[in-house]
Amino acid sequence: MADPAPHPLANPSSYSDNERYFISSGKQISFQPIPTSIYRLVQTTESIKTKGTLWQLNPSSSDDPSTTRNTFDVVSNLPLFAARYDNPLVSGNDSKSIYWEFEITSLGYSGTPAGLAFGFVVKDAGSEAVASDSNGSLRPYGQAAAPKSLSGPSLLWNSVDGGVYDNGTKVPDSEFQAKVGDIVGLGVIFRFDPSIPMIPTRDVNDNPNAKAGKFSKSLDSKGNKTTRVAEVKDLVPVPTRVFVTINGEEKRIEGDVARTFVAGATDVFPVLMVSGPGVGGKVKIGEAVNFSGEGGLADAQLAAQGNNAHAGHKKSRFSKVFKIPGGGGWFGGVGMGSGGG
Repeated sequence: MADPAPHPLANPSSYSDNERYFISSGKQISFQPIPTSIYRLVQTTESIKTKGTLWQLNPSSSDDPSTTRNTFDVVSNLPLFAARYDNPLVSGNDSKSIYWEFEITSLGYSGTPAGLAFGFVVKDAGSEAVASDSNGSLRPYGQAAAPKSLSGPSLLWNSVDGGVYDNGTKVPDSEFQAKVGDIVGLGVIFRFDPSIPMIPTRDVNDNPNAKAGKFSKSLDSKGNKTTRVAEVKDLVPVPTRVFVTINGEEKRIEGDVARTFVAGATDVFPVLMVSGPGVGGKVKIGEAVNFSGEGGLADAQLAAQGNNAHAGHKKSRFSKVFKIPGGGGWFGGVGMGSGGG
């Protein structure tokens, strides 16, 4: 059956200073409850001792045939890319990288169809519930033959064939096979484009009265008290690059991938999709990741120190902020008058 007409995408949200820290650092990211007792996302002793976010995906020992034709996907509570703040034409940075990994410990039972897909999703408007269909909380396995989130447009690595799927369509020449024991990562780099006018911004205050503690230690103690934010209507796409890692080795994907939705004008969330029973592994975000390239461990460590100006990106030479003539406020610009419409 053909897909129904696409839903409008959810508008990018605004976030508190604490939420912005968790988004940037990848700390304390959680996921929706999994809608089946066959699976649980849990914290373990390793999780508690790990900086960043680590969830253990535990399947039950059952290979009951009634579970083999079910698929679920769950989305994180916070995005890893918050468009109103992280778009390079807002922040003035050369790039912004997002990245997370899955360490595979099981890929199903012998003779029982099962598969893993994970990556990023842009939510449809009103998509707050766990993906479901009219028949219950899990959708038929056949609907996920080509992995595609029901929460919105998705960019996913698929364990069945090692392919990267751009909203259900396999990206040509994407064959990045992995097996049990491997760590697979998926990342997107959003690039600053000096040929595009800077997006108008205003400043929002970070919490100036927050006391030192696990929620407020992200605040910059050197006086960085404000954050640039753009209005939804002013956001525009920027160039992106998508990459996969297998056990720390980066695999570049050539061509124009996911530019229609993962392009800097929408919030981008981690999403985990499982088909069938017996899939297990570890979700790794922020300092829990192994890869040290763009968007990986090195960036996460910087972000965890509150150094958001250098985490996942570096300052662009076009990042100067100019005052609008006549005292009309502040906006980011390449030059006087640029980005005003």
